[in-house]
Amino acid sequence: MENSLSLQQRLTDHRYLGFFSLLVFSLFSFFIGNTFDLDGDETWFSLFLIHAGLAILCLIGYITLKKDYPFKKDVGTIILLLALISCYALNREMDIFMESVPWMAVLLLISGAALLLLRYADLMPRWARVLLGFTTGISSVLFAYLAIYLIPLYGIAIAGILMLGIGLHAFVPAFLLYHTISAIRSLKLGKPALAGAVLSLIIIVVFCVKYAAVVNDINRVYNRKTVEGKDDLPAWVETSRQVVPGFVADRVLKTGLIYSSPELRNDVFGYGMFMRDRMGSCHDPLVTTAQLFAQELAPDKTDRYKILEALYDGRHDQQDRLWSGDDLSTRYIHTQIQLWPEQHLAYTEKSLTVFNQSNWRTEEGIYSFELPEGGVVTSLSLWINGKEEKAVLTTKEKADSAYKTIVGREARDPSLVRWQEGNIVSVRVFPVNPQDKRVFKIGVTAPLKSENGKMVYENIAFKGPDFRNATEFISIGNLGQKLLARKPAGFDRTEGRLEREGAYRPNWRLEMEDTPLRPSTFTFNGNAYTIMPYETQRSTVATSAIYLDINHAWTYGDVRRIIDMSANLPVRVFSNGQFTDLPKNNFQAYIAPLQRHRFSLFPFHRLPDPAGALVVIKSAETSPMLSDLEGSAFRQKLSEKLADPQFPKIRLYDFGGRFSPYLASLRASRAFRYEKGTQEQLRELLSKGIFADDPETPDRVVIHEAKAAIVRQADSAAAGTGPDHLMRLFAYNHILQQTGKGLITGSEGQENLIAEAKEAYVVSPISSLVVLETKQDYERFDIKDSGNSLRNAALNDSGSVPEPHEWALIIIAILSVYLYLNRRRWTVFNA
Repeated sequence: MENSLSLQQRLTDHRYLGFFSLLVFSLFSFFIGNTFDLDGDETWFSLFLIHAGLAILCLIGYITLKKDYPFKKDVGTIILLLALISCYALNREMDIFMESVPWMAVLLLISGAALLLLRYADLMPRWARVLLGFTTGISSVLFAYLAIYLIPLYGIAIAGILMLGIGLHAFVPAFLLYHTISAIRSLKLGKPALAGAVLSLIIIVVFCVKYAAVVNDINRVYNRKTVEGKDDLPAWVETSRQVVPGFVADRVLKTGLIYSSPELRNDVFGYGMFMRDRMGSCHDPLVTTAQLFAQELAPDKTDRYKILEALYDGRHDQQDRLWSGDDLSTRYIHTQIQLWPEQHLAYTEKSLTVFNQSNWRTEEGIYSFELPEGGVVTSLSLWINGKEEKAVLTTKEKADSAYKTIVGREARDPSLVRWQEGNIVSVRVFPVNPQDKRVFKIGVTAPLKSENGKMVYENIAFKGPDFRNATEFISIGNLGQKLLARKPAGFDRTEGRLEREGAYRPNWRLEMEDTPLRPSTFTFNGNAYTIMPYETQRSTVATSAIYLDINHAWTYGDVRRIIDMSANLPVRVFSNGQFTDLPKNNFQAYIAPLQRHRFSLFPFHRLPDPAGALVVIKSAETSPMLSDLEGSAFRQKLSEKLADPQFPKIRLYDFGGRFSPYLASLRASRAFRYEKGTQEQLRELLSKGIFADDPETPDRVVIHEAKAAIVRQADSAAAGTGPDHLMRLFAYNHILQQTGKGLITGSEGQENLIAEAKEAYVVSPISSLVVLETKQDYERFDIKDSGNSLRNAALNDSGSVPEPHEWALIIIAILSVYLYLNRRRWTVFNA
């Protein structure tokens, strides 16, 4: 009878439309619950009762339908879909499936839509019927998976049927599977449905094979390295540099961390996978199935986190948290940039608004900012009760203690910014209250990069709470009329400034015409800080061997050219725990295994002749940080060598790529005599037997990226016209210079540099900026603001701060003018 009904009759049947409207309402309610994060067990259970009640209501309506009602099967489809929604609503309470991965959620929606469209199959053109049959074939595999997945619960479910019918939920996928197969048979869609099912099974098999292969590769490298340990590095390091990142490798490493994993592998799927304390928070059917046919992954949870950090730069996500930040999002970024082109300097202030979408949970906002080479954080503010409160600079230990005590125990207002390896700083903001926002501001002083005859400003990007929907306003000042070489997309000139407002873009750069650096001076506390151009100074040096730090960034041609220019010098690589000389020809077999490495950790401490060694790098951007290697024999031996006063600075030549975190940490520690250039420039240096000198002294720091040096000298009478950022940049780089290898070795004797950090107000390895709620909080933790300091940097600070004696002269001058202008009044009064 149904086949004879027209499309209009099917679209206008009021009883069916009534059932369908309840399905739409149930689905809409489910999405609302997810979107607004209605946390709390009582709220979730109330929502479940709504979904279950709608399913029961429709079931009762279904029973009352007459036998000759033509759309009774279609109403049955709606009831099963309502029951499926109820299953996932119950899942919020019982964690049966955990949260579905995006592709599975989309497939569930498509499967539900395909089942609803089956009522129109006989009216469709052939191509549409084939597509619909193909889709239902895929759906049948999905429902079969869910039905098999729940087999261990069937016994418990039968006992739970009497309790609000909750036990029936375990059988819903099985009912859907039966219903789908029946519809396919009755509509004669067997062939396209079989094609869809076969394709699904092929995808599953291919994924399982690849998953098992990746597990085998990881276990092979990890287990072998654990036993051999030839270069003193942990097994996870060797694993992370040999694993090829990708869709499957990502899921292998995140199994049990992100993706749920069966705890009992003896059963078909195991009862353990239904326990709340199982690891992982996302349910991916491909991952769950693949685990049944793969070995157990050898690296433990801690090592897998480290592998993921090294492969995907995931350190931000692994930072220690005192409170959750899952519901936070970044809503607005206000960026103001002030340039000093003639001093090759920039100061950037970013004000960020973070919003808490939770309805009940207070959370902690954590951001990681990547600074330009040589850049330093020089200000921090937190808005408390609608008022901007400036940070106070103190020692790293005091700031950490105050923040952890107040946030961890007292749950009140602080903010903290602290230095990390690899030109990274982290900012913490607490509390962000439910359905409320917090605003904080961070200021960064940095040099402008000199690159290919241009000055370049690179945006200071961050990682933190979701910023996909964030809006940013950017204003760049002091550009001049002819300075701009290339305007970034979306920027417009407005009253001498460049401005842009729109969706947040983390990666953009401003290219300017290269302006000759004009020496300028800033004076403070009897010292003059002068910036001046720096050109690399070179001297004659004897090279005993060339060492290549090879990884996947190197090509065959790179190695070939260096061997050609080496003349009679040996060219060596580090492989299998020792240095090996490369032959002039047929060296491919030696470097091929190294080229497969995602990154390299060159063992500088194992150089047989460090004074005569020349290490050539082409760095991969990723690598572990030195702090990640804490406790390893590699880190210990490296520290021992660097702590030796007789161990020289290694000559390091860089011909491409961005510094890895490992090399960036060593460079910040002044472990190298560094030079960057092309391979042709390297050829010239080798032919002349020269290399860059170590240009720094206790009163001189060099900022290579800006081709500038800042010199400090005792001269209170010097004319100061430069910005105070000269002193801030000097202090930060001077602290790194003086702590030097102590950053790596952990040596003592760095306390005297705290005074310098406080005077210049810079965040460094030994100092942090912190905002506390009350004056009493500062007193309790002995955090005091030095009166004789630059304080927090600001956009309107552009020149020297008067010296104490200058303040006295200014006051005397003002009083003299005041007395002169009021001399007649004083004369009358005295008379």
